Amino acid sequence: MKIFYFLISVFFLSCFNENIPPQKKVNDDPISVISSLIEKDITNDSLYVERAILSIEKERYKEAVKDLEQSINLDPTKGHSHYLLGDVFFRMAKNGLSKENVLDKSLFHFSEAVKYHSDSVLSLKNAGEILLLNGTVLEDTSYIRSSIQLLHQSISIDNSNFHSFILLGYCYKEINEIEKAKDCFRKSISLKSDNEEAYLQLGNLYAAVFDTTAIEYYNNALSINPKNRIAHYNIGILYQNNKMYSKAQDAYHKLFNDGVEDKFYVDANHNLGFIFMEDIKDYRNAINYFADATRVNRNHYQSYFGMGRCYQSFGDVTNAEKYYLKALEVFPNYTTAQQQLDQLLLDNEKYK
Repeated sequence: MKIFYFLISVFFLSCFNENIPPQKKVNDDPISVISSLIEKDITNDSLYVERAILSIEKERYKEAVKDLEQSINLDPTKGHSHYLLGDVFFRMAKNGLSKENVLDKSLFHFSEAVKYHSDSVLSLKNAGEILLLNGTVLEDTSYIRSSIQLLHQSISIDNSNFHSFILLGYCYKEINEIEKAKDCFRKSISLKSDNEEAYLQLGNLYAAVFDTTAIEYYNNALSINPKNRIAHYNIGILYQNNKMYSKAQDAYHKLFNDGVEDKFYVDANHNLGFIFMEDIKDYRNAINYFADATRVNRNHYQSYFGMGRCYQSFGDVTNAEKYYLKALEVFPNYTTAQQQLDQLLLDNEKYK
């Protein structure tokens, strides 16, 4: 909400030619206005809700919580107040704005909103999302199945919310009911054609079994958002897993075009290094990719290990030892690197 302040200056010329000072600016801040009304009517629960909504818009969540709790204290049967409070707690949890576990509080208030027949569609959907989150983090399918029940209840009231079907798709994916997950993501797309997330998830489901049908869905996601780095990276992985190395290289290199040096940049370089080392046997190019990965992420021990293997293939014992040790410096429990180093030193000792 944009607030415009108008400073009205009115000057009056007296018979003595004296100026009266400009009129002071009126304080028309909406929160201040409602606060003044609350002072005159402290038992009006609706005023607390109005002020809470303004605080939510400004992301002042703690202030919103106080007002909504006061509104509920005045009238516990107002379902909309419960929904808003549940939503605020959920936002706080998503943004890490509370040290306490507010998800349980959020679930309680969503259930109260449903109980009092207010905002039932969104309350059931949001409660389902919380249970999905709990089930995923705790690896407990009982939460997932409860989430499915709530989401189906929400959809039975209103089947036009595309996000409900996305959440349901995630649930079925978690319990490995893949065809149902696909159906849910497709339904979500039918409700929202520019549904980047649903296209991406369909791609992931096909890519998980190395099915190149995934490419079509990733490309759909990219048609909506050409800068979707997950889609570009996953296309590269899929081509690599299917031994289509030229296409994999093209896909990975698209991650290098916009100058962003993030995790996808690092992992793409490592994967290209692996392709050139293991499959193409071009060790010098492999070293270049591995080196670029470690330039951006100095703790990428897998790339140090790859460089060690490449140098060992050249017979360059000194550099091979150097990079195996570097990998172990970053990750001391890297058993494979330790074994490779021990064998390198043993073999080198034989030829001295």
